[in-house]
Amino acid sequence: MSVANHSGDAPTAEEIRAAVEHIVASPIFRRSPQLVAFLRFVVESSLGGKTDHIKSYTIGVEALRRGEHFDPQADPIVRVEAARLRKALASYFVSEGASYPLIIEIPLGRYVPTFYRRKSHRLMTDFIGVLMRTIRTVGVITGEAFSFTPESRSNVSKAAEKSEFGGTSAN
Repeated sequence: MSVANHSGDAPTAEEIRAAVEHIVASPIFRRSPQLVAFLRFVVESSLGGKTDHIKSYTIGVEALRRGEHFDPQADPIVRVEAARLRKALASYFVSEGASYPLIIEIPLGRYVPTFYRRKSHRLMTDFIGVLMRTIRTVGVITGEAFSFTPESRSNVSKAAEKSEFGGTSAN
């Protein structure tokens, strides 16, 4: 299992499987059974200690059902689906999975997934988001004008990363 241990405690197999269930239940993944099959295959192979089994040929045959005559040199399906999976995971973890405590990535150049917990600065940026929504609500109630744009949220997030509460972003 490839665990990028950014916070001192590695995610358990149960936590990783729960994260996969959250991911595959999302709209991004529900539309693509191939991405779900690819993700499940690489995660389960990794959790089972079979990272040497995670190769283009085995992914093509076992996850993508290409048949035993599949030739990964002639058919780019695994590379194409890996790129789609990386993009879908990134999209998931910045949208509906943005507050999920565990991240799964498929690093470029390989198919073995990495698993890690979000850094603590994420809690700070989440707190700032709640605080800004509260300020906007108070502004509506009191008639005060408050402006909080996506650009300013990005600046606040960058400041939080550099603060004593954060560190360097994992995202």
